[in-house]
Amino acid sequence: YRKTFMVPARLKSKELSILFDGVYMNADVWLNGEHLGNHPYGYTAFGYDISDLLRYGQENVIAVEVKNEGENSRWYSGSGIYRHVWVSVAGPIFVARWGTGITTPIVSEDTARVVVSSTIENESGTTQELNITTSLKDQYGKVVASGTMNQSGGTGKNIEVVQEFDIKDPGLWSPDSPILYTAVTEIASPGSAIMDRVENSFGIRSIGYTSEGFFLNGKNVLMKGGCMHHDNGPLGSAAFDRAEERRVELMKASGFNAIRCAHNPPSQAFLDACDRLGMLVIDESFDMWNWQKNDADYHLYFREWWKRDIESMVLRDRNHPSVVMWSIGNEIRERAAPLGIETSELIREYVRKLDDTRPVTSAVNGLNPDKDRYFATLDLAGYNYAIGGDHWKENIYQQDHARVPER
Repeated sequence: YRKTFMVPARLKSKELSILFDGVYMNADVWLNGEHLGNHPYGYTAFGYDISDLLRYGQENVIAVEVKNEGENSRWYSGSGIYRHVWVSVAGPIFVARWGTGITTPIVSEDTARVVVSSTIENESGTTQELNITTSLKDQYGKVVASGTMNQSGGTGKNIEVVQEFDIKDPGLWSPDSPILYTAVTEIASPGSAIMDRVENSFGIRSIGYTSEGFFLNGKNVLMKGGCMHHDNGPLGSAAFDRAEERRVELMKASGFNAIRCAHNPPSQAFLDACDRLGMLVIDESFDMWNWQKNDADYHLYFREWWKRDIESMVLRDRNHPSVVMWSIGNEIRERAAPLGIETSELIREYVRKLDDTRPVTSAVNGLNPDKDRYFATLDLAGYNYAIGGDHWKENIYQQDHARVPER
């Protein structure tokens, strides 16, 4: 792919970056002949700072080479740039990509606590005093909480800011009542214009899990779900916003309240639709780890890239109220082997480091006791098919509940 575009000279003092929401697969990106980088995985978002390579007031050329080679998927993957591409413009001090994290550690019908953390980058070349203002708006656009923090930040260093707000009589997010709030964060030097402004949608809700089930806002809720691949039928794999929204509408109309993203992170538009319409989501990362399912699949890149791809999924998607658990793998071949158990522990701990508000699961097939050590690495056990060995075991769920009741 090649795209020619102009950047006005007035933006020379700004910080510009490009973000790809999904390119299938093994993509190399160049700007004006300079290589920006390579991204193997076809389902995670990635981006680059392009400020220093742009020709302001002149034509620029961005080139993307896609290498979709060999047998690399077990389903229809499509090929190429199939999700949105964004160019972001900010001042020299700005909120990092996916740098806003929003949690709701206290939730009730009477009050809720909202914690907004911001990672801010300073590329101005000087240490500056900053005012970081965050305002929370309800579904009608009314500001229900606001606060400003003063922070000093040196150049080339990330600034971490945490702001807490209490909201009275909050509207709680659920599939039956998908109420959304908006957090608006602005960065400015005292007495100067705003250097960056970001908006993040979020929901106020609590989640909990026991061996008795799933609890949303303190109430036991039965998940009635389906697994959904990323393609849009005759539209192919292109993630048209309206098509993504329509899929969620159809699931809701058919009585579903949950979707497992099989078997990779979905588009941003899909999760936005789940937030708006009220759909619980299991956000899944990989279909394979170290052991292949196809000769040219992601196993070739897993060891080098899994951390960066987990970061992309968790940091991009952590503010979506619809996402209620992270799945770190689907029917992983090495799940009963020492390598699989070790890998599962590594990924689980890294996910928890990035977001400790949701449990970690994995979809497991071949449901025999030899999977016990693998299940022990997870917060939640994911059962795929009631199959043990070569025989159907319709009562495997009851058997295992009696055998390991705390699972």
